[in-house]
Amino acid sequence: MAAAAAALRRALAPAPALLLRRQALVRLLSTQAQSSTAPTISPAELVRIKNSIRSAATPPDELAALFLKGILHPPFLGDRSIFSLAVSRLTAAARPDLVSSVLSASLTALPAPHPSEGFLIRLIALYAAAGMPTHSLSTFRLVVPPSDRALSALLGAYHYAGQPARAIEAFRDLPAELSITPGVVSHNVLLKCMVATGDVAGARQVFDGMPDKAGVQPDIVSCNEMLKGYLKTGDHAAFDLLLKEVTGGKRRLKPNVTTYKLRMSALCAKGRSFEAEELLDAMGANRVPPNRECFNTVIGGLCKEGEVGAAVALFKRMPEVPRHNGKGVSPNFETYIMLIEALVESNAFVPALELCKECLAKKWAPPFQAVKGLIQGLVKSRKVKHAKELGMAMKKAAKGDAKEEWEKVEADAFQLALAEMKA
Repeated sequence: MAAAAAALRRALAPAPALLLRRQALVRLLSTQAQSSTAPTISPAELVRIKNSIRSAATPPDELAALFLKGILHPPFLGDRSIFSLAVSRLTAAARPDLVSSVLSASLTALPAPHPSEGFLIRLIALYAAAGMPTHSLSTFRLVVPPSDRALSALLGAYHYAGQPARAIEAFRDLPAELSITPGVVSHNVLLKCMVATGDVAGARQVFDGMPDKAGVQPDIVSCNEMLKGYLKTGDHAAFDLLLKEVTGGKRRLKPNVTTYKLRMSALCAKGRSFEAEELLDAMGANRVPPNRECFNTVIGGLCKEGEVGAAVALFKRMPEVPRHNGKGVSPNFETYIMLIEALVESNAFVPALELCKECLAKKWAPPFQAVKGLIQGLVKSRKVKHAKELGMAMKKAAKGDAKEEWEKVEADAFQLALAEMKA
């Protein structure tokens, strides 16, 4: 495995322009990773290493060195979250060379003879998260024997990186090259990628041919990918026909939360958001708890149709929705913004103010234009005190040049208030 890891490091080496200033660090990382024995460190020291990696104040070079020190110990190797966080921080710092170094070096820290398929699949996904799909391919080729599970991970990596055409090409070439029989999961990623490229008709051909040509039956995920394609292209007739096949026709598959969400999106697109809202109750009856995306879809549809009161009422229902792990669906930033903008547009300034306060309490700063309109509306409604308080809160939450913008909004609102008082 040491030879394979070395080959991987050579394949994923930084570009020549980067070598001069990074050569020393890469040599240090590689040397540490290839050590056959690791110095014993205490659990407390391992915790310190992890906390340092988690700290936003840790420089990228130091983070990488800490990572290489940690991977020599099994408890660190098994910590998925610390791997993800380290890659995220190095990616944010624009250091793909360090991402490549620490992940490839992690291979030699594993017990002989080789890392598991699961570990390599983790690396495929981590390289994708770092925007390095070519490295995902190099890692995929280390899986022995080649597997459909690894293939689906590679296809997913290409899709995540915004390269659906490359995933389609890989699906076409790699199974024949490596004697892999693609299963339903790989086919589902293929359908997703074909829809992403706009080839919905081609995706349907693959979908229909799965049983006979590939020996796999489409599942509810396969159907959902096709429904997404029809929704994307506005082909409501094909959407409804496939939906009938899923729910009561020849396919007889149990709809999942994504299926219901797509149905809601289709109804809202037709201006039938109240029917979409009824599906929320149907989901509960069918033991498929609605999630936040379902609520946001219906709330957004109601707002677009001018049914803001109904949207607010639905928002208030979210905490009471029964779920497997208890009760409640929490709104997110998108939920608040849709409602605040719709309330301001309909001149419902007091409820908009309350939602804006809730949003700020969660440390989410609403969009400038929406709150500006709210402040102006409060002033015109002779609620100057509330307008000033909101302006101060927004100025406190704002950063950089945005503070100056809010000072101007405050000044304009004050002038508007004086004019309203004189009128």
